[in-house]
Amino acid sequence: MPPIQRRRTQAERTAGTRHALLDATLDALVEAGFKGTTTTEVARRAGMSVGALQGHFPTKIGLLTAAVEFALNRRVEEFAVLMAGLDPAADKVDEAIDLLWSMYSGPTFTASHELWVAARTDPELAPAVIETDRQFSQACERIYTELLTAGEDSGAEVRPPQIGPQMVFALMNGLAMSRSIDGYEPLATDEILEAFKVLVRPLVTGLTEPQPERES
Repeated sequence: MPPIQRRRTQAERTAGTRHALLDATLDALVEAGFKGTTTTEVARRAGMSVGALQGHFPTKIGLLTAAVEFALNRRVEEFAVLMAGLDPAADKVDEAIDLLWSMYSGPTFTASHELWVAARTDPELAPAVIETDRQFSQACERIYTELLTAGEDSGAEVRPPQIGPQMVFALMNGLAMSRSIDGYEPLATDEILEAFKVLVRPLVTGLTEPQPERES
């Protein structure tokens, strides 16, 4: 006799529907852009009516604001998984930058970028985009601090990395945006990343060489 499946609660069904709508919103942002991400298009992708969508998100700005937070959580989760999966024997800085770049090359960044551009001229959307961007930066800095400085026992002084990760994210954003038009890549991405690894290493790791003692 097959096992009896537990029926989902109303809260679980509601959460599942909202998740499907937010997934559909991010997919629409990637494939159709901000202009094409209408409530009709999102409902179609989620396999439900516009009325059902509006039962969860009465306004488009409410849907997009929720999608901003949803995209933030997804980006933080992706970043944490990538960083936690680093090979302990590998060069942590090289691996971290390579893995982070793979995330910036993916659809989650594309959806976030569409929302960022739209927020420039949308005063209702802008506060949500700004707040989630701040949260993303803070979360990534915590992960960098925990993983890139863990186990350092070289006698060097370790200081909390701040400007280093910010420089990494600034470069990743710039490179990703320069490649946002399919088939056009104006910058030598691989060469830039390899050179940047060398330049940013002291700032990302927060390591400074111990200074020799002065003779008295």
